Formats: sequence, C-alpha cells, structure tokens
Amino acid sequence: MRLSAVVVLAGLTLAPLAAAQQYAAAPRVSVQRQGRDGAAQASMDVQAPPAAVWAVLSDCPNAGRYLRRLISCRVLERGDGWEIREHRVRGWLLRPVMTNVARIELEPDRRFAFRRVGGDWTRSDGEWRLTPIDGGRGTHVEYNVAASLAGPLPAGMSRAAMLDDIRATLAALRREAERHPAAS
Repeated sequence: MRLSAVVVLAGLTLAPLAAAQQYAAAPRVSVQRQGRDGAAQASMDVQAPPAAVWAVLSDCPNAGRYLRRLISCRVLERGDGWEIREHRVRGWLLRPVMTNVARIELEPDRRFAFRRVGGDWTRSDGEWRLTPIDGGRGTHVEYNVAASLAGPLPAGMSRAAMLDDIRATLAALRREAERHPAAS
C-alpha cells in the first residue's frame, strides 16, 4: 500500500515534466487539400496566460499585428457572445483585395470560432482554442481552419500559401501575446 502511494505521488510530481511546455518551438502546422478546400491544423505554446493571448486574438482594430495580409478588420454587428466581422485582405494579381465576412463566436480566454457568412471565400470556418498550461502562466493554442476560394488556384500554390500564412500568423500571435501587458 505504501509503495503504491509513493508511485502515485511520484507520478503526480513528475507529470508536469512529462508535459513540458514548448515555448521556443516553432508552431506545428499541417495543411491538407480536400477537393477545392484547404484545411489546416496548427498548435503552439505561448509564454503568456490565456487572457493575454485572448486580448491579442480578439482585438479587431489591431488584428493586423498578427495577420500579415490584413488590410482592415471591422465589426459589423455585435451580440451577446458573438460578432459579425469583415476582414479585407491583400490577395494576388487577379484579386488584389479580398473580403471575408464571418460570424465569430466568442468564449473569452477559451475559444474564438468563426464561420463564413459572406465575401470572396466560398468556405472559411474554424476556431482558435486556448488551454492554460504551466499553472496558467502559459497557453497552448490550437488553430483549425477549412477554407476555399471561388475560381482557379493551383493546388500547390494554395497549400504553400496557406502553410506560410498560418506559420507567420501563429509566430506573430505568440510575439504579440508575450509582450502584451496581460502577460506580465
């Protein structure tokens, strides 16, 4: 009986070491092509509490700090726990500016989900999930998205662009959250 209590106690003591945070690790990103859609899953650890990550993630006027192709973010409507947002983003030669209008479900410090309701995309839905780690001093961030644009776009170019954009977005989100006042 004593030995099992020691084993359980040792397991509880060492458990945080087994789930060590990866604050310096590059964001993990996986992108797949699904017919005309692209889908991605990404995650990273941020050395800031969920409130700091949330403050950056939910700040529409300053979203360009972590969304590098964003021209503007505007809240069109707002309700209890939701918003309708319009994002205008830099496109490419044939479409220099694209618009995405999405309904955002807001669960402060936990979840930021979005679903397309208008704009140039034919599909754009996903979510950001924030999980406290390291006794609440850090945040595990998960990002999932499925998106599709109308019109032709070579599969390799869309996958490569999505992979590059998501990596850059997560790295910038981490940087902004770690220097946010709520991080200290």
